[in-house]
Amino acid sequence: MTLLSRKVFNVLLYHTQRQKIPGAGAPEGDDVYSSLYWLPLSELARDARYGSGDMELLKDTMVKLQDIRITTDDSKGFASDVLIASVRIVPGKRGTATMLGWGLHAATEKILRAPEFYTRLSLYYLTSLKTTGGIALYENTKRYATNPSGLTRREPWEWWYEVLTGLPITSEKPEYKYFKRDVLKPAIVEANSTDIRVELLEHREGRRVTYIQFQVEHVKQQQLELPAPPIIDSDLLTKIAGLGIHSKEAEDLMASSDDKLLRATVKWVESRIVDKKLPPVISPASLFRSALRGRYTDGQVLAIESKTKVAAEQNGKLAEKSAQLISEAQGRAEAATARVQAALQRYDAMSVEEQDSVNADFRRANPALARVKTGGTAFRKSLGSFLAKVF
Repeated sequence: MTLLSRKVFNVLLYHTQRQKIPGAGAPEGDDVYSSLYWLPLSELARDARYGSGDMELLKDTMVKLQDIRITTDDSKGFASDVLIASVRIVPGKRGTATMLGWGLHAATEKILRAPEFYTRLSLYYLTSLKTTGGIALYENTKRYATNPSGLTRREPWEWWYEVLTGLPITSEKPEYKYFKRDVLKPAIVEANSTDIRVELLEHREGRRVTYIQFQVEHVKQQQLELPAPPIIDSDLLTKIAGLGIHSKEAEDLMASSDDKLLRATVKWVESRIVDKKLPPVISPASLFRSALRGRYTDGQVLAIESKTKVAAEQNGKLAEKSAQLISEAQGRAEAATARVQAALQRYDAMSVEEQDSVNADFRRANPALARVKTGGTAFRKSLGSFLAKVF
């Protein structure tokens, strides 16, 4: 499940629980409409913090929810049911709203609506969390806050990897330390910004972590901030995915990154790809991640572009000259960035021993960075500039 599909499903479930019985507000035209739950499509988009005017992406998300199945295989036998059984979108007429209708499978609706099985989650938090891991952790730990022990089930860490990433069960899994760094810790930070507090408990066999679980407790609700801004722009999502970024990762980046920085980075990478004066880009996705993380578009080039736009409106001749200066500045900046990127790629290909030696030389040359964490954004940005001069 992607970030958007999780938000959409939880909005549907919230309104299912609120309406209690199907048929309320159903449009006319088909007898089956009375068996579904209904909501104006615009209200779903608002509640899910969906900011794009492209309803095709929203419809595609609804269809993909129908592909998700709930399976059980125990002493009672085997069962397989769909999560969303029916979807209807009825265009509005004569000023009325376009309506969305949905139906849960009878076997799952009873479970999802029963308080003892599914705690009604906070719609505000569910739609404000910014990553797939954060919203999945909140979903799967919130119900345990009312448990006397406050403990979730203890499961293999690989099981939690599948739950928090939403990736297929058959997908290759990283080492636990990378899962903890890249998924667990950010998800815990996000969950702890809500009305619960989550603490990771690790269970080891020798030195190896094999099982994990979470201690969960309610906290006093803070004053809610204004609703989060829209998280999905389908045009930008398409551009990021076109660079080789998986749509799930693209949605998370759009939710957690500054919009202007994200757009500027996409534009910079697209320009870098077609620049024949520089070495060809082997991996646009890797370059995009590095450029976004290192904020390559910050600084002088963007400042010059902004000033030039004003100058162009005031004086055509001055604008023409400024455009020339910008082009030259951009060329120098892009060439410098390319050298830094190439140097970091060469550094990343080194052995651990070689990297340690380079790190030592770098810190001796830059004593002010002695306490900066190795591998952090600030460290890599300065290291790249240093290596571009050395290599």
